[in-house]
Amino acid sequence: MTIFSFFSGASRALGSSSSSSKLLVILSISSGGLVAYSESQTDAGAQSAEIKQKEPQKKRVVVLGTGWAGTSFLKDLDISSYDVKVVSPRNYFAFTPLLPSVTCGTVEARSIVEPIRNIIKKRNGEIQYWEAECVKIDAANKKIRCRSVIDNSLNEEFLVDYDYLVIAMGAQVNTFNTPGVNEHCHFLKEIEDAQKIRRSVIDCFERAVLPDLSDEERRRNLHFVIVGGGPTGVEFAAELHDFILEDLVKLYPMVKDLVKITVIQSGDHILNMFDERISSFAERKFGRDGIEVQTGCRVTGVSDKAMTVKVKSKGEICSVPYGMVVWSTGIVTRPVLRDFMDQIGQNKRHVLTTNEWLRVEGCDGVYALGDCAAVAQRRVMEDISTIFKTADKDNSGTLTVKEFQDVIDDILVRYPQVELYLKNKHLNDVKDLLKDPQGHERKEVDIEGFKSALRHVDSQMKSLPATAQVAAQQGAYLSSCFSRRQQCQETPEGPLRFRDSGRHHFRPFRYKHLGQFAPLGGEQAAAELPGDWVSIGHSTQWLWYSVYASSPAVLIVMLPPSSPVNFCCCLFFWGTRYIVILKQWTMHSPMKVERDTIELQNGENLSVDDLHIILSSLFKFRWASVINSIGPWAVSIGPILGWFAMRTFTIFERAFKAFRDNPSLSKLMVVCTVSGGGLLAFAETRPFSGSDSVPKKKVVVLGTGWAGTSFLKNLKSSTFEVQVVSPRNYFAFTPLLPSVTCGTVEARSIVEPIRNIVRKKGINIEFKEAECYKIDTDNNKVYCRSGQDTNLGGEEEFSVDYDYLVIAMGARSNTFNTPGVVENCHFLKEVEDAQRIRRTVIDCFERASLPNLSEEERKRILHFVVVGGGPTGVEFAAELHDFVLEDLAKLYPNVKNLAKITLLEAGDHILNMFDKRITAFAEEKFQRDGIHLKTGSMVIKVDDKHISTKERSTGEVSEIPYGMVVWSTGIGTRPVIMDFMKQIGQTNRRALATDEWLRVEGCNNIYALGDCATINQRKVMEDISVIFSKADKNNSGTLNLKDFQEVIDDICERYPQVGLYLKKRQMRNIADLLKSSQAEKQGTELDIALFTSALSEVDSQMKNLPATAQVAAQQGQYLANCFNRMEECERNPEGPLRFRGTGRHRFHPFRYKHLGQFAPLGGEQAAAQLPGDWVSIGQSTQWLWYSVYASKQVSWRTRALVVSDWGRRFIFGRDSSRI
Repeated sequence: MTIFSFFSGASRALGSSSSSSKLLVILSISSGGLVAYSESQTDAGAQSAEIKQKEPQKKRVVVLGTGWAGTSFLKDLDISSYDVKVVSPRNYFAFTPLLPSVTCGTVEARSIVEPIRNIIKKRNGEIQYWEAECVKIDAANKKIRCRSVIDNSLNEEFLVDYDYLVIAMGAQVNTFNTPGVNEHCHFLKEIEDAQKIRRSVIDCFERAVLPDLSDEERRRNLHFVIVGGGPTGVEFAAELHDFILEDLVKLYPMVKDLVKITVIQSGDHILNMFDERISSFAERKFGRDGIEVQTGCRVTGVSDKAMTVKVKSKGEICSVPYGMVVWSTGIVTRPVLRDFMDQIGQNKRHVLTTNEWLRVEGCDGVYALGDCAAVAQRRVMEDISTIFKTADKDNSGTLTVKEFQDVIDDILVRYPQVELYLKNKHLNDVKDLLKDPQGHERKEVDIEGFKSALRHVDSQMKSLPATAQVAAQQGAYLSSCFSRRQQCQETPEGPLRFRDSGRHHFRPFRYKHLGQFAPLGGEQAAAELPGDWVSIGHSTQWLWYSVYASSPAVLIVMLPPSSPVNFCCCLFFWGTRYIVILKQWTMHSPMKVERDTIELQNGENLSVDDLHIILSSLFKFRWASVINSIGPWAVSIGPILGWFAMRTFTIFERAFKAFRDNPSLSKLMVVCTVSGGGLLAFAETRPFSGSDSVPKKKVVVLGTGWAGTSFLKNLKSSTFEVQVVSPRNYFAFTPLLPSVTCGTVEARSIVEPIRNIVRKKGINIEFKEAECYKIDTDNNKVYCRSGQDTNLGGEEEFSVDYDYLVIAMGARSNTFNTPGVVENCHFLKEVEDAQRIRRTVIDCFERASLPNLSEEERKRILHFVVVGGGPTGVEFAAELHDFVLEDLAKLYPNVKNLAKITLLEAGDHILNMFDKRITAFAEEKFQRDGIHLKTGSMVIKVDDKHISTKERSTGEVSEIPYGMVVWSTGIGTRPVIMDFMKQIGQTNRRALATDEWLRVEGCNNIYALGDCATINQRKVMEDISVIFSKADKNNSGTLNLKDFQEVIDDICERYPQVGLYLKKRQMRNIADLLKSSQAEKQGTELDIALFTSALSEVDSQMKNLPATAQVAAQQGQYLANCFNRMEECERNPEGPLRFRGTGRHRFHPFRYKHLGQFAPLGGEQAAAQLPGDWVSIGQSTQWLWYSVYASKQVSWRTRALVVSDWGRRFIFGRDSSRI
């Protein structure tokens, strides 16, 4: 706490002094190592204003694009002389080389993106960003026309003037006009493409396991085709193979042998831009892995189920059925640039052409970088005469060696192909070019001899590859030119102008190739490094990890050699680097994080090779960057760490080898403390699978929410055959949905694949991703329909038989039939809702930042309205306030004062289900935070720009303009449940009614849990006669206290309202209730009339259970326990007496145990109402909330991810990328 207080105090001190330099101080505990990182912020006072008045007018620079080239340009640009504006449809920078990893969940999408406003925010608003798309470049008038890409009612276009235009728009995928490609294929150029591919892969597996499909159809659904054998296609194929082999075959074991991956390449080899050794190794490895590689094949057409392929060598045309196609065959110019090329006379070129200084040919003040442009290198033979003339200073008509040497440096700089030619011919000196054919040196040479000497030089000219490496270097080069423009105009530093006088202002762009990687799966990669070095294997994969995670922001610190400690290393991975490294490390940690799954690895899966991977991740990877930097020290330290680690893990290798060779043994995980004798053993025994002649009962579970998942997790009996049907193949921790809406927690951190949950069970559980649309109680069937919007080739509808049906389908948002709600409002019930809200919040700020909008329109767009003052609405309003205050205000400084949050509640108070103290505190805090509360207001209509409300007290109707509305006003019944209720005669109810054992009334074998159902608690007064008769065993017509005590426990268990009534009246037991009645005056016995009078007010304590996750989870656990003990309880009933029948009920009725409830209120404060009417409010309650919600996660994977998300938010803030 002392250390934490120190940093807290330092943070407050630095935060309060905006003009101070910010210092990040890292101290090594054992010695005096110190790192200081400073970031200076300029004052915005009167002094800076005076300086600005004296400055000349700044040149206007417009940057189109936020990819590698554009972002690299912006990061390094000195903006003191420029007014910079950025226009791009993406408000983030994406690390595109990791897109194949995103497709399979190795890396999460948000781990490789950084908001562009986060990159430029340190410039104090001097760089403006607009989320829009350039639709036209007007080079003649130096204007660009832009259109907002946000789907909204504005649909405005605006013009932007420029003095310098930097085009860094990238390119689009080249389909070569192949029919059907745009309609049926996936591309892999953007983050959205990778996310779509990830969903499609899972969809293919979910479709393949649906019933009533033939093996041929399943094979087609599981045939993944990659068109293009370049780095992107090869890496995706490798990632997909690993995803299937390491994860999906465990979740879909019934179709694991039907999966096929095919790579189609039109050339003779894949990776043909790499060294031949790499290409050959990749093809051999793919062959071993079962990835089919078809070279020399060209795709001529793609339909919805098959593609047409032509074999070039034979001319044969064949059809290839597929389930998913990824098209990765190169790039082509975007339409807006094609139109621009027509304007400037480049219509005959395939790509926008620039000179060596990246300036667009024929267009002054316009530069083009990255994939959208190509550098047209000047040929030596085109300028051979002017070069000769410039070198021939004495105009003698001949060149001496000395005259040639005077200009050779300029020639090498201006024409890089000369140096490449010398290297290719193994010539040591440029003078060797002037030798005669016999190799003798010549003192001088004429023009013809000079031409002859250089005639083959231009053969070494090569186009630059369209890679991120080239784009990044071009961006850095151009920003350096812009930053030094005035200096270089005064003192030119470029080569001689051979066709003019003087020198060029800048040196031309030169690409420096730093190598290229090709990850090939199975923790192996290939690398082509500078100097024609080739590296292949596991070590290259770790080099790939290190390179892709590194950047100039990584700080490495060492203590001096005199220090008692040999060395001290501190690695700081800012933003995305921290997240990527955490992800990559946990992929191979003992608590194995799979793609979208996690499990504690046991001996059945963990091999000796896995231990080596764990060792590598703990030592080699973590210190890889350090060892690369500390030079000779690493040589002595590395072997010591390796020896120590291998000695430590020897016992584990032997133990796990024994478990692997003997799978029937219990699994042990042994953890020893290094300093003492502590020991922890974990045993897991898997049941032996044997034949069972007894037919199993069929249990169908509808839904994978809190109730359904809790039922599945706790079901242990092997006497059932369980099938799960749900449109979502995951469980979502819904209490954290408000945190997802603002990026405090990522969506995938709170979801767990349902197959990952059920596959760990020792019982047979099958899952089908489909939606139940009808329940047939007469034939014990449920009718289902696949919910995927892709072509399914088999039967889209199917039926499932059941002996027991568990309905846990949840509910939908209740709109109360308010006009316009469905069309214009956001809900907050599903993960998709939270993601949609998150994108809309960013959209509102991006729209409000666009030019040419009035102040009134900006205020409307930034007005966020929350309808409903319950826990969800309140928590979302608090999260949104923190998001705006802590993050968005820094990224959108021009509109930060226009944002407004309004909370509408029809009741008199918000949080009316909480204690009054919590309600009062929440309302006071919201008022202090500037959240506008409007209670007693009912929403009567919502249109696209206004929400109409009616005051309950006065009846006054008013209109409120808004930018976004979130509707959180309760729940309603789903249509399929309403149809089922009509079948069984429950038409007058709002929810499906069950008895106290969660059995649907009128259906003996159907149970309903969670939000879709309500327990119809039996009233005491309805059964008062039978209760009296059951207690009156001698049929005397009267009851004494002894007779009543024999059934008192059964009464309290069967009718829980009795216990609640006694608690309210502060009575110890029901005997006190009878004594307080008129029975005390009549004697020791009471008749039916007195008995009825004594219990007449008991039913007033009956309450419906709230529709919360806590209730649903307890119901699922209760019902699973009933199923686990069903046979036992059939023989020995354990429930209360059947007052209207004979014997006892099989089970105890369900009883909800309230464990408390939280209400996070923002600003690191929360309120909690705990059991025993305890109330806790403040920051300590927020930390209790963190602890409880982390512990309640469904798996160790989600616990780790949620906690890491909270830590990431504290360190780096919330991500505002619009993906």
